[in-house]
Amino acid sequence: MTSKQITVDEKQVTLDTWLRDRFVDKLKEASLMVNNTGKPLVLYRNILEESGTAVQEEVGVVNEKYVVIDVFTYGGFLPASFQQQYVFTLYDFSIWIMRRSGELFFRCINNLEDTLL
Repeated sequence: MTSKQITVDEKQVTLDTWLRDRFVDKLKEASLMVNNTGKPLVLYRNILEESGTAVQEEVGVVNEKYVVIDVFTYGGFLPASFQQQYVFTLYDFSIWIMRRSGELFFRCINNLEDTLL
């Protein structure tokens, strides 16, 4: 590795850390708001699979202390049912979402900014 590449990698790590820290701050604000209102905040909705009138959807929600990801199926002749559920601390969610998808990460940030105005 050249010295220039190492510098670029260090800058990228610093930027990722800064983004993650700002995101965690916004998640903490959202969790305080949820605690006051008693109403969970939806971070994102993502359709994973669509077949005719049936849909498998993933929904990320902030509650008082955690981010909960629910994967559920509904529509058509299928009764609504939960397929999977993941529970993250605010910090762990920030790491998971950044690794999973940059687009989904920025969608969460935009939703938080719109909600916390």
